[in-house]
Amino acid sequence: MYETTINNNTQLDVSAFIDQRNQAFINHAKAQLKNLDQYSTEALEWLMMEHYQFSFRNTKFLADAAELTGSFDTDAVQKELIRNHAEENGHAIIYKKALKKIGVDIDTRTEFPSTTHFLDTIGEIVGREPSTVLGAMFATETAAIFEHEVFLEISNEVLKRRKLEEEGKKLVWFHEMHLSGVEQSHRDELGVFLQGLPLDKTVVEKDGHRPTINTQQAVTGAELAIEAMTKWWADLLDQIRADSKTRDFATA
Repeated sequence: MYETTINNNTQLDVSAFIDQRNQAFINHAKAQLKNLDQYSTEALEWLMMEHYQFSFRNTKFLADAAELTGSFDTDAVQKELIRNHAEENGHAIIYKKALKKIGVDIDTRTEFPSTTHFLDTIGEIVGREPSTVLGAMFATETAAIFEHEVFLEISNEVLKRRKLEEEGKKLVWFHEMHLSGVEQSHRDELGVFLQGLPLDKTVVEKDGHRPTINTQQAVTGAELAIEAMTKWWADLLDQIRADSKTRDFATA
């Protein structure tokens, strides 16, 4: 599948190809969250709790990715991942407190196996070859923008239904802060290492600060991450649809 896909997209560089694959996943997920009226408040609150799990684990992913990319022949990728880790450090604590302030207590959560599998999968991917790790982290940082967009909308919807707009200001700020340039910067600064790399060339040698990159591994890392995100989100959406059907709820 990989080779066939590459052959049909040789006009794209690695960055654009990954973006194209990621956007298909993002568009599909966003379309199912366009009308939040179809979901119960409890289901949306549960969804926020599951998203928190990624926020909690993300600093570990970034730390592991930084360590693995230290074996590149320049330290530029590693330095960028260390910067990202420093910016994300402590955010999960803020998120947890903001959720609890509106009555969503992470400590009461029951494990959702699909989330566990997703997090374990990402953890395994960021333990692979440095080029694989780079591709995977670029893909997840891109998806993080979409996630904060939809969870900002979900947060506002839940706060409106619960009449907790005042109590939820920190939660809204949390997502707005990430959308104010934090996630875009993380995505863009990793993307520069993949821009201009031809898909039909297996290895692109070091150029300035950019290390030698195995393009096939970078694309494979991204595709594995996107596949994992697609499956996780499909399971999340199936769950909130099922949960919402078992409840009588009103959004007005």
